[in-house]
Amino acid sequence: MVYASGCPMRSRFLLLCLFVLNLAVLQNAQDISGNTLSRELDKLADSIGWSFLQGEYNKLGYKETKIDGEKQVDEIAGKIGRRMIEVDNALRKLKEAVEEDQLSSTDVPQDCCMDGDYEESIRFRTQVSEHHLCYSKPDSANQKDLRFPSNNVLSAMKSNLGVKHLQFQYIANGSGLFINYPATKLTDCDTYDPRFRPFYVSTTTFFPRDVVVALDISNSMRGEKLNEARRAVLTVMETLSVKDRFGVVVFNDEAKTLDGCYENQLVPATSTTKKKFKDFLSSQSGDGGADFGAALRKAFMYFKANSSVEGNGRDQILLFLTGGENIKGSPLEIIRDENEALQNRVVIHTFGIGTELGIAERELLTNMAEQTMNNNSYGHVKIGKPVFLENLNSLREAMGTYYDYFSVPISTHPTYTQPYKDFFTNEKIITGCLPFAMSGAFSGVVCADILLSKMVAEILYIKQEEFSYAFIIDGGKRTIVHPLLPDPRDVKAKDQDINNIYNFETSGDVSQIIDSMKKGSKGQKNLVTSIIEGRGEKYLDGSTKITLKAVYYWTPIVAPGSNLSLCIVVEQNNTVADIDFTPQPSSGDFLYHRWDLNQWPAPFCRHFNRYATQAKSTVKLTPDAFNEAYSYTGVKETEVRVKQYKDYLSGDLFTNPGLKASAVKSIRLTYPIEKFWTTISRKEAPYLVWRYVATRDGVMRNYPGIRLTNDYDYKLRPWYHRTVAQKLLNVVSAPYEDSWGAGKIISLTKTVSTRGATHEKKIEAILGTDLSIYYFNQLLEDKYPICANKTSYNCIVIDNSGFLVMHPHFIETKSLKGQVHIAYLEGRISRSLIKKGIMYRQPCRDTGNKKDQFTYRVKLGGTELNGIVDSEEGYQLRPVSGSNVFLILKQKHKNDEDKCCHVEYFRDPSSVQCGAGQCTCLCYTDLSFNECKNQYAIMGGFVPCNSQLPTLRSVSTPEEDLVSNLPTCFPTNCACRKTERECFRTSGCSWCTSDTHGNLVDGFCDLKELCPYQQCLKDECSGKCCGSECNSPPPPPEPGFYIGVSVGAGLFVIVLIIVVVLIIRKQRNRGTDDTYLDPTFDNQICNDKEDYNTMPNYYVADLSAHSEESINTNTS
Repeated sequence: MVYASGCPMRSRFLLLCLFVLNLAVLQNAQDISGNTLSRELDKLADSIGWSFLQGEYNKLGYKETKIDGEKQVDEIAGKIGRRMIEVDNALRKLKEAVEEDQLSSTDVPQDCCMDGDYEESIRFRTQVSEHHLCYSKPDSANQKDLRFPSNNVLSAMKSNLGVKHLQFQYIANGSGLFINYPATKLTDCDTYDPRFRPFYVSTTTFFPRDVVVALDISNSMRGEKLNEARRAVLTVMETLSVKDRFGVVVFNDEAKTLDGCYENQLVPATSTTKKKFKDFLSSQSGDGGADFGAALRKAFMYFKANSSVEGNGRDQILLFLTGGENIKGSPLEIIRDENEALQNRVVIHTFGIGTELGIAERELLTNMAEQTMNNNSYGHVKIGKPVFLENLNSLREAMGTYYDYFSVPISTHPTYTQPYKDFFTNEKIITGCLPFAMSGAFSGVVCADILLSKMVAEILYIKQEEFSYAFIIDGGKRTIVHPLLPDPRDVKAKDQDINNIYNFETSGDVSQIIDSMKKGSKGQKNLVTSIIEGRGEKYLDGSTKITLKAVYYWTPIVAPGSNLSLCIVVEQNNTVADIDFTPQPSSGDFLYHRWDLNQWPAPFCRHFNRYATQAKSTVKLTPDAFNEAYSYTGVKETEVRVKQYKDYLSGDLFTNPGLKASAVKSIRLTYPIEKFWTTISRKEAPYLVWRYVATRDGVMRNYPGIRLTNDYDYKLRPWYHRTVAQKLLNVVSAPYEDSWGAGKIISLTKTVSTRGATHEKKIEAILGTDLSIYYFNQLLEDKYPICANKTSYNCIVIDNSGFLVMHPHFIETKSLKGQVHIAYLEGRISRSLIKKGIMYRQPCRDTGNKKDQFTYRVKLGGTELNGIVDSEEGYQLRPVSGSNVFLILKQKHKNDEDKCCHVEYFRDPSSVQCGAGQCTCLCYTDLSFNECKNQYAIMGGFVPCNSQLPTLRSVSTPEEDLVSNLPTCFPTNCACRKTERECFRTSGCSWCTSDTHGNLVDGFCDLKELCPYQQCLKDECSGKCCGSECNSPPPPPEPGFYIGVSVGAGLFVIVLIIVVVLIIRKQRNRGTDDTYLDPTFDNQICNDKEDYNTMPNYYVADLSAHSEESINTNTS
């Protein structure tokens, strides 16, 4: 080319000329190619060592083992069963201590409602004292009558701490006294009464309950009576669990119930139905007379609506509350007729309140409770109890302890609650309880909380990428654990009432399996089923439905009080590929991430706001790296523990501290990547923010070496799931704010797989890096010069869920509050893509929220595999092969503000209702749900959503004092980088364009921490000197110099533009179409001294996985 000869002059004017030439050509460009960006993404992946590491794994041999599902289900069920047996033993020990002690001590322990001498506990997630227990009591309990446990009971509780999956232990008795261990500060002490809690009430019967309350709302109940009565009814409701059913009848001259499906059936005691009843009761006022007969007929209608078979397996209880007299009819005759038709199954407790009840009214209520007109020949008459209260303050206690009127069986096996959120950990727990007796009668319960994530730990760590998963149900087909339920570790998840297994297991023939599990049987069955695989974040990326031939293996979990059953689902003929090679330890191959528990090698540095070492990578182990995952979680790490890891891996210790053999191999096999990162990658790719590799067996290696939170688990992160769902691709994330101070970044991740010669490739590891959004923007502009023509074009990158990876919005805004979907900013393009069927909505059933949730997919097919050009809308879209993204070149229009969605982009899609039309926000539509049966109207033909990735209870360690005076990890020499392009080639620099007030300044390069988002944080906002510039500045040229140069440059530009226009017109006249954009045009014209992305030969001999060579550092 004629202009190339001028390049060696390095003249600013020649560069300007070249820009004008590019601009003239690009104004006529029509097509772009995604292949160039594809090559750049490959280079980025190789800049962190993907080709190198994949090559090392390709050298390995693998031993394939077929998954033995029957053996696996027996082993896991056995482990869970043994943990439940440990709970049973702990409860028995505590029960025996209480019964022997008889709670006879007068020594008052620590008050749970007062501050105490407590210390933070990792196990209990709050401040406790393991040396003491504490107590609380309701206001109704008389302090003088209370008796407390002796030291023998405390000793029994202390000894139970050896059961690692136990949390708090407690004792609750019939007076409402609550003993808690370890001692801690509780809340709501004045209102809390253990007798009204499901864990307490569940121990008083072997059966679920049907409870109906008939509440008088006549004139006699006006004022405080009705207020206290409402409160008492709500207390009754709170004693029930989701397996119980409930109904309310209010009556005066007539009997009324909630309308709709509540009119003629009892409903499960769920959060939804409880709220409906609460609102219903709040709307009632006292008026008219009291027709007892109408109330009784309505109440018995509820019991009769259930089949006799179902009724025989449930306790049926009627609580009748009044403050006045009956106005007509014979209540006793109605009770006789209605209850004899039910084989006298219903027990009736009556409650008369106030001072207005006469002798006749009291006698009637007594006879109603005793059912004096009923005949035992129809079934045994269950005698209830009449209660008369003048003091209204006692009503809540009297009704809330309705179960105490029975002959409570003293069970020898523990009862277990449904999973619920723990107040302290915010994780899911279940509570196991045993009743204890004093003087031969039921007196209270001893209980212990069990952390669900520890009890079923093996289920949480089954390898999803091998198409295996597991679930647990109880004898009522209620789901305890399932991949589609919220993770029990999630501290943000809400309790979920919708837990019937058929909401999550949707294959047609699965009912035979569920029925067998319900009966406690064992078996296996081949079945074509569907697996729901998350693609990242639930409400953003959605999920993928995979249909496969599977084998279901199920068996009961055998333990006292257990009605649980476990099922494992594996793909037919699935195998596990284990590396058939044991690499030898290398010096320095393991540096644990805890700088506070082992000595890191110098030099130490500051990588953004993190304390780091640039000499080494650090290793984080997750529970997947251990043979017994539950033994790692919630356990405080110590220097001794970390030294055991190090000594075992180095060969100095022969006793395995619990590490899996595969995890040990991963530590050693990923070690050579460290030298690659510290040498080649660091030199050739200074623009990378972080470098990391995460293996399938719980090993994560980071560079620069940093400390992660103790509970960090990459398998619970969106980037991991997004990469697993799109293995073998370069997976690029939408931009986000780096929590460690690197600003707006995007991630590039890619799987490292097994060789795949004799089997399908399976994931061994994921390699990843983060880079600045500004660097990625600069890359696009360099490789596609038309992207720099911002007056006429916008270059946009989207992923295959429709989220923007690159858009001018990201450069123009200071910070990001979340991912941005194309529908929120580019309505014109979005509508076009939807109309063409390239972008479409994908629904899934969000089971717990009773919604159809919609996400988007972007996919080219048929004749459009190479992309599309939409001349009418002025854009083209091209696939970026080997990746999850697409490149869009958009010609600017006047109406570019057009949007499909007008809510804030960062709003949670689960809170945005879909509007009319196909082009909408990420949104939901409501589903038809029968809350009275706690099930969906349609139970077939739907795809359930994957569960939300859990948020763990992470605690970060402050590092501000450590990094305050440290140098940056990598030389930034920002001041010496005089162009924006040069500035963004190192991750620690930012091109500053505005001062603290947003006023434009002459661009200059400075540290990113001083100029994030291209805006100065300090008042001083100007470029700094570099090298020799910091000496005395040269004298300024004469003014005539500037005038001459300016005139000459202007004339040169004018001549150049005329020449360019003539050349273009001549080409058009010849009939040649040279409009294809060559994105490497700029580099072909002029080879700059600093190539944008120089890639060396990564297959170097000295980086072999079997090499003993390492950096000479002190890692002790």
